[in-house]
Amino acid sequence: MSFRSWRAFACVCFLSILAVGLAACGGSNSASKPKTASDQASGLTVTVAGDQVTLKRTAKSTTGTAGTSGQVSCTDDYAKLVKATTQPAPTEPWYSATLITWPGANKQSTATLSHALKGDPDLCIAQTSDQSAQAIIYFGSDVKAGVQKLQADATRQQQAAQASTALKTAAQAAVATVSKGSFPSAASLVQAITAQGLVVKQAAALDGVTESGTMYLITGRTTPKKLVVALKDSKGQIETVTQGVKGAAKVATAKG
Repeated sequence: MSFRSWRAFACVCFLSILAVGLAACGGSNSASKPKTASDQASGLTVTVAGDQVTLKRTAKSTTGTAGTSGQVSCTDDYAKLVKATTQPAPTEPWYSATLITWPGANKQSTATLSHALKGDPDLCIAQTSDQSAQAIIYFGSDVKAGVQKLQADATRQQQAAQASTALKTAAQAAVATVSKGSFPSAASLVQAITAQGLVVKQAAALDGVTESGTMYLITGRTTPKKLVVALKDSKGQIETVTQGVKGAAKVATAKG
């Protein structure tokens, strides 16, 4: 998977849900106790009861356009979902999906999932078919924390395996923050690099580069005109990238 956030991956991964007959695959399971979760930012609430899923918007929600086609997909095993590199089949026991009509503000829509999950849902992903709106809705803070940890672990492994590419991506993200010929503060640089789906911390010097696969912005070498980021690769070697406010990034192997 390329260096990007899992939210972006999820948007692509779940966009191509089977469009023919999917909503009619499940059987009725109205006796199941409903499970409900909300996402405050999008104003979306999902309720799952057996093979029935309801998508509701708050009165002030501006997420999506009423009447457009959408999808909802849910899982009771988020670890498998995070590790998936292709769209899961809706026949997987841990993953269920359906097409749904996007509700209007303060309205709701209900559809039949491909099948009822065996366990309580961990999360659901709701999105419009045109990608104009999407949200990951977590059924518990522990689930969200678990997803974030798995994402970070997977990203560190990838960064360690593709150190040079990862460092150049970080340098490009930093260049985009240049204003009036200078880089912003170290904290702002870390935020900009993290926004690209990369795992990065701050360290004063190279001896602070301890975690394999984690990028470190070297504050002792970074100035308003120059950025230095280091990363320990899968072989235990520390590589660095030096980036000025202009020009190409320079990747090198740290000596000593």
